[in-house]
Amino acid sequence: MTDAYVYVDFGAVRIQQYLTRTAGLRGHRAASNRLAQATADASIERVVGRLAEVNPEAGKADGVVGLRFPAPTGDDVGERVRRVQNGVFAHLRRALPGAEFHSVWGQGESYLAVHAHELQPKLRHGRVRHDLPPVAEFPLAVPCRMCHTDPAAGTEGVLDGVLALCLDCSMRNVSRREAVADPRSPEGRLLEEIGLKPAPEDFAGLAALGSAASGRNHLATVAVDGNAFGAFFTALADESSRDSELRKSKATISAALSAATREALAHAALELSLAMDLERLCLVPHVVGGDDVLVSLPADQAWKFTLTFLEEFGSRVHKATAETLGRLNRLRADRGLSELQPPTASAGVVIAHASHPLNLLVESAGQRLSEAKRAFGGQRASVQWLDFTADGPEAPAHPPLALSVLRTEGGGETTASEALSRLVRVPASHRARLTEALRGSGLLTAAALADRVGHLDAVRPFLPPLDRLEQPPTCGVGLGAALNLARWWPCA
Repeated sequence: MTDAYVYVDFGAVRIQQYLTRTAGLRGHRAASNRLAQATADASIERVVGRLAEVNPEAGKADGVVGLRFPAPTGDDVGERVRRVQNGVFAHLRRALPGAEFHSVWGQGESYLAVHAHELQPKLRHGRVRHDLPPVAEFPLAVPCRMCHTDPAAGTEGVLDGVLALCLDCSMRNVSRREAVADPRSPEGRLLEEIGLKPAPEDFAGLAALGSAASGRNHLATVAVDGNAFGAFFTALADESSRDSELRKSKATISAALSAATREALAHAALELSLAMDLERLCLVPHVVGGDDVLVSLPADQAWKFTLTFLEEFGSRVHKATAETLGRLNRLRADRGLSELQPPTASAGVVIAHASHPLNLLVESAGQRLSEAKRAFGGQRASVQWLDFTADGPEAPAHPPLALSVLRTEGGGETTASEALSRLVRVPASHRARLTEALRGSGLLTAAALADRVGHLDAVRPFLPPLDRLEQPPTCGVGLGAALNLARWWPCA
């Protein structure tokens, strides 16, 4: 035996699309809960027995399994890996019949180094073992009446009658009652942490929690993902050979980053005014794991939640990584390498009617998230958004915004957040006229209209100097983006 280990990682593929393949919120909750159950340490330990152990060097995330076993000398490592993979895949398939999984493995003395230099390259190049749902053997089989994706395997009672369901939807139907109460589910964990009553059981009920002014019929889908975590851990792996403390820090930091995600989610959920007024959870978390979050909530709570989460997450990550990042950057400076900044997160926000299919919203939120990350090269916390009702499903014309612009920074005395709170108090009908003028005749016409009806002060922070239109707006947000944001921006 040596000090080396064989590391075997498993992950669910396109998990957000899988969770949202059914239309109802109950089905999403049930699948999210079953995913958390199936990938929990206790469940995996029962499956692998003495073949492997849960990898203490890896972080914790729903839908992800990390295992390891001591690298044997002279034995067929590949055969043992296959036995481990066969057992875990069979377990995951029983729990989540319609999901797709993959597995990758590597060998070395440190998971940090193996992950950076073996596992990640294999994932990027598709050198993984896949486990796919079974395909339909009888093409004329009745399609599932819930997801319309797989063939039905039988009929069973649901809330509104009897339906022909596939294996995966049958699992969701059976599991729906335990999804909220189970403390292992994303929602169950959150409820346990913040001590509020559960969120409503369907999307219409969730949207109805919004204010009367919101119409109580729109929801926001918010997708969040970390920025530059891969670069951070790769640099950590590269420098760990020169500093034993850095090598030891991987497991601690992974756990701290997972904790930062959950703590930021709990903090942002409690900061919602509705949560305190109603004493209940006013959002539904679909995915919470690692630095990845997907939630639904009333549309008029979206901006408060998103900005609070990003700010709180960034603060907690900065605190968790400060010492390690300092050591890392000193070593990089010795080698003439650039300084690394603390990892952050970005968000994609999509707002639509509560009846809009969640799978389409999740796809669009993911696209907005990618745009936000791409606009700043993954180096700054940022956000991009789209209002399906006002703008349609196409990508917006306004550019993504950095969190720092929306929260604190500005070219003048007024921050964007303060200016938006004033703009919201302009009647919605006049904001609509301003939007039409801006789109039709341009900035000067919109400014003249605002001046004529007495709202120029509310509009001024979003205008460049009128004699130098090429200059940026005084608060860092253009008028078109501001009018778009104001539809759902919370009043101060």
